Amino acid sequence: MSLYLKVRSVLEYISLMGFNWFIFRLKYEFLKRVNYFDKVNDSILKTVDLSDSQLYIYQKTGLLRTDFQAAESFLEKADEAMKGNVFSFSHEYLDYSENGKITWQMNPVSKVKANDSLPWNNLPDFGEYGDIKLIWEASRFPQVYYFINAYSVTKDEKYAKTCISQIIDWCETNPYPKGVNYKCGQEISFRVFAWVNALEYFYEFFTQEEISTIVQNIYTSLLRVEANIDYAAKSVKNNHSISEAAGLFIGGMLFSQFPESKRFVSKGVKYLLKETAYQVYKDGSYIQHSFTYQRLALDVLSFVFLVAEKKIYTLPKVLKERQLSMVNFLHSFMQENGHLPNYGSNDGANIFPYSESNYRDFRLSLDFAMGKSEFFDVEPVAVVLKKKLEFNDGGYYILKNSNIFSFIRCHSYRDRPAQNDMFHLDVWYKGENIFCDAGSYSYNTDKNFKNNFLGVVGHNTVIVNDSNQMGQVLNFGFSNWIEAKRITFDENIFLGENYAYTKEFGITQKREVELDESSMTVIDYITGISSVTNVKQIWNTKCKVEKIDSFTLRVSNCIISSSIEFKLEDSYISEYYNSYDKGTRIIFEVDTEKEIKIVTKMEFSL
Repeated sequence: MSLYLKVRSVLEYISLMGFNWFIFRLKYEFLKRVNYFDKVNDSILKTVDLSDSQLYIYQKTGLLRTDFQAAESFLEKADEAMKGNVFSFSHEYLDYSENGKITWQMNPVSKVKANDSLPWNNLPDFGEYGDIKLIWEASRFPQVYYFINAYSVTKDEKYAKTCISQIIDWCETNPYPKGVNYKCGQEISFRVFAWVNALEYFYEFFTQEEISTIVQNIYTSLLRVEANIDYAAKSVKNNHSISEAAGLFIGGMLFSQFPESKRFVSKGVKYLLKETAYQVYKDGSYIQHSFTYQRLALDVLSFVFLVAEKKIYTLPKVLKERQLSMVNFLHSFMQENGHLPNYGSNDGANIFPYSESNYRDFRLSLDFAMGKSEFFDVEPVAVVLKKKLEFNDGGYYILKNSNIFSFIRCHSYRDRPAQNDMFHLDVWYKGENIFCDAGSYSYNTDKNFKNNFLGVVGHNTVIVNDSNQMGQVLNFGFSNWIEAKRITFDENIFLGENYAYTKEFGITQKREVELDESSMTVIDYITGISSVTNVKQIWNTKCKVEKIDSFTLRVSNCIISSSIEFKLEDSYISEYYNSYDKGTRIIFEVDTEKEIKIVTKMEFSL
């Protein structure tokens, strides 16, 4: 891309994100350069150093069920975590061990360590240490839940003692403000949640000195979150701000002895109300257009309500209404096994991994939000879930019958998009995801390889002239935000128009989807073509693919055929962060000088 086009894309991105966002980013970069955050760090250290040591106590609140008992299969995760081999991203073991201890600043894959002598504000997000999320994962402390689970089964004190020793080691080897583990307020908040649950469950195993060490770090961490929460709210503008607001509220409620506790609570409620007001759309869909990120925000809110309940604090009614609207939205996409489509950005977040249920099983999170949990001591909420088909605010349309489930994306983005996914069509048959979203794999990987997931080729839609629907700007931004509109919809038919290629090529894609009892027909009308144009209709699948003829294939229990010939490519499909499997990309491809209609039929074996 030429310098001119790069500059134009950046300017367009700034315009789309808004003037206030731009001014905040300028101000933030200026403050970094004048060492403002060094002064903030010094102020926090002085506040904590001058505090009365009597502040560093913890009163057990009863957040967890006393009769909780996990499955024995958790023993392996706990035993491995004792050795520093942490089960990460709900999928794989990552070895953080070095000389018999966890190295909290090390990328467990590359073994490269972040500089632990610099303050968080002087360290880059994308440094020589590679994917920073790999470093952060152990410091989120998912292992707390593995130790709790193992102890609940065995009553072996080694799990309690190891849990405590790892937390103490973290506090001693991560002095504020040094290192990457203080860079992100959301990561800090998740760590506080895990430590609180460790204090709750293993309370009788802690010495007062250990509690004092941990609570002092929690106090420091809350001051750090409060000092920079506007970065999450005004710059990042997604689940980070909800998590950080929750961190302040929960910290203020559980540590009422802190001088700032009332301020933490007040500010937490203020930001929770403000952030959920624009992040949770009226139909219950979510600003990040990601089912896993929406679950993350839902779990955070559920923990907020649990703490408020235990502390007899009445939160605004509208907050519960927004939470339950999210529950209804996610419930509408849930399959019989609790899975949802692998749609949208996915960083593997599961902040309460207390069950052996598959990571993609959303039932525990929805139950927690409704006051049902085998782990948390929460009161039931009276709510009747209803499965809807149409979500106009978020742009989701479900077509289904007794055997087939599908949904299509049709939305004009008004908030920052994360993937080139317009008119993506997810197709399930009897609980099997026949044609799927490719996921997102990693946020810090080769740009070309990342395109397999975030680009159009990672979605089941049409690509024109091998161009993405939006232009990439920096690491997480896009220019030319997609516009589309729904024309007709009911549970058996969808018709809409996608204008993603109108600006660059003058081309419009109209997609019609018709659902019958045992078949689905997808018709793509590509209009506005004035010169030779390459058009590809794409279908990604993890299932076995067999060729029948030049126009027809068998994909599991589906026969898919089209009006144009196909070719096959490798597809890369990621269901878990930092991991992918090879699948197949079916491409019905044509070069044409005039408008074209692609008719694709899927017939399912009943």
